[in-house]
Amino acid sequence: MKLQPIFLLNFEKRRSAAMGLLGIVAISMFALHIGDAKAVPAFARKYQANCALCHSNVPRLAPFGQQFKENGYQMPGSADGGTQAKQVLDGEQGPVTLDSISSILAVRIRGDIQRPSFKQENTAMKTDGVRNQVSVDVPKIVNLFVAGTARENLSYFFEGEYNAQDDIPALKFERAFLIFDNLGKQSMANIQVGKFDPSGLYAFPTHRQQLNPIGPKANTAAFPPTINSIPLLPLAFSSKMFGLTKGSSYVGTNGFAILPFEPYLYNAPAQTGISIHGRPGGGDSGFLYQVGMAVNDKATTDGFKENRYDGYVMARYDFSAGDVTSQISAFYYKAPKAAISTLNMAGTVIYADQATDIDRRGIGARAQWGAWDVYGTYITDSISAPTWVNVGGMMATNAAKSAWETNGAGFSTEADWRMAAKWMLGLRYDWMTPGGLKTLPGGSLPLNVKASFLSPIMKYYPNPNIGLYVRAHYNLESSKKNPIGGGVDEHPATNLQNTLTTGVDMAF
Repeated sequence: MKLQPIFLLNFEKRRSAAMGLLGIVAISMFALHIGDAKAVPAFARKYQANCALCHSNVPRLAPFGQQFKENGYQMPGSADGGTQAKQVLDGEQGPVTLDSISSILAVRIRGDIQRPSFKQENTAMKTDGVRNQVSVDVPKIVNLFVAGTARENLSYFFEGEYNAQDDIPALKFERAFLIFDNLGKQSMANIQVGKFDPSGLYAFPTHRQQLNPIGPKANTAAFPPTINSIPLLPLAFSSKMFGLTKGSSYVGTNGFAILPFEPYLYNAPAQTGISIHGRPGGGDSGFLYQVGMAVNDKATTDGFKENRYDGYVMARYDFSAGDVTSQISAFYYKAPKAAISTLNMAGTVIYADQATDIDRRGIGARAQWGAWDVYGTYITDSISAPTWVNVGGMMATNAAKSAWETNGAGFSTEADWRMAAKWMLGLRYDWMTPGGLKTLPGGSLPLNVKASFLSPIMKYYPNPNIGLYVRAHYNLESSKKNPIGGGVDEHPATNLQNTLTTGVDMAF
């Protein structure tokens, strides 16, 4: 998913910053106007229901909303997608049912004002226009959703994203999939095919975060990648490995260098593949399973690009005690030949003898009671230690002096409190101890340093589908130097001191 803003205006003077703040007020007034127009998301329109039926704190799903999603956007325990809120047209070959456009179409718009603070503005940051200044993203991203049921137990979902900063601005499908539901018997097996978020059923899904991801500013077409600003997202989702690429077959393309902070594998925003999930004990059973396969690029150095096939499994158990509803889930994800350990030796990029598998394991939990929603996940990644025999000569000898850590781990947890009908307070903590390239050949400064952030948010809902928010991200790590470039610049993981953001998130 591309997270770059559609419009980016830089304000270096106080007067310009004040004008930006007036702009967000205007956006807020626009959002309030939409709320007065009673605009609600498509599924709520279809079922004539309040958003709170499926959501706790929008966009978080309540237990009923999770079951609605599991059942292919049909009411839990039913196959009403073939008839609910549809027009029936009779014909010689039988009736045809059609949804009204308002029951399948929805739009989500996000815009904000950001004020980051960096410890050091290095040369690359100044070249790329990244510095301590106010920036306005209006709107940051626009998503168009088309989702519904074609007939009973056959549903579809298309999410388009428009980004005006692309070389050729266009509406691109970020996620697009079909779901065949209730195969065999009710809730037994549901098959999802297309491009989707694999972690959508996990206790801590990649999507539906209260703190929308703020994207990185990095060049992954070169190695090592220039990271001017790391993304602000749950660090447990991050790839966690320094010094990895997809191999020489992908040189010069976005994604050639695997950014150690990007969401990855099971926790990628979207992957193409197939997934089967269900409840063998029926809809009232607490046990949910998921088995899936994703199609990605194998890491290669022979000039040919080749597909790889990742497999994953997830199990979740839902239970309740009194007023508390809880769930615990665990997953395992195997990505064969997913990356190649890589070094830049005085301007010459060299690759390890073999591509490495990446194994990802995670456990997550969630609990809801009263006005509280608390959730978290701990995820580990592992690779194989690289060897450099095929490089040859002194270069192989020097490369062998690099130190590599084969394991990385990350933890993210958040607590949201609905303090009043229209007000929510939230606090997220993120921590990551990465693996991969630990020290450069003959070097002493660590490259794979820890990262941690504390991120509060205050959100006001003038309408259930509109949120006005103020959020911040505070870097909890002390200053570290980046060994790349001679240890002069601040490390990307510690350079961002804090970010203050205010904005609007609305769906209608």
